[in-house]
Amino acid sequence: MKYAVGFAISVSLACAVGCKKTPEPPAGSSTPPAPPTTSAAPTNAPVPTPTASGFPAAEITWVDPPAWKRAARVSPMRKATFHIPHVDPDKEDAELGVFYFGPGQGGTIDANVDRWVKQFSDVTPDRVKRADRQANGLAQHTVEIESGTFNANSMGMGQGQTKPALKTGYVLLGAIVEAPSGPYFFKITGPQATVAAARKTFYAFLDSIKSS
Repeated sequence: MKYAVGFAISVSLACAVGCKKTPEPPAGSSTPPAPPTTSAAPTNAPVPTPTASGFPAAEITWVDPPAWKRAARVSPMRKATFHIPHVDPDKEDAELGVFYFGPGQGGTIDANVDRWVKQFSDVTPDRVKRADRQANGLAQHTVEIESGTFNANSMGMGQGQTKPALKTGYVLLGAIVEAPSGPYFFKITGPQATVAAARKTFYAFLDSIKSS
């Protein structure tokens, strides 16, 4: 008999522990049931690619002349800078700057030629040689100033700069290339003998320009 009573007590305790249920809310209770648990987002979900901005992808390409030394870029608008080694009797290298200001930016062809002429203190427009040419389907407008006194700071005075750095006997070779993404400006300035020696290479450089 004691065994039967003990067994009954054991069954009752097991039911109390193993058969326990979550109590239901009383009738009329406004407490909503707990929302179902959601699984965490996968850690390998693709990350959206940011939309490209800035200058258009359709720009231009060219072939660097082997003897010209490309310098580090100093401005987003200055697409490239090349140092052209000097030749005797010159003591200074020439420089080619390539500029791009964005679609529809940079001004007209005539306005830029006028600006380049004004960088020389003793050159008048009648002394400027201009020509139009084509290369790889792109219109090119060339400018040549054979000699003059060039203001090396004419692109903008440096901080604390009070006097222009005038270079006598300087030459300008320039070109404005009409690309689908907007005009590109190419300008060589340097001493007379060095720029004269680079003239043939400059026009071969222009011939290599293509729309990418």
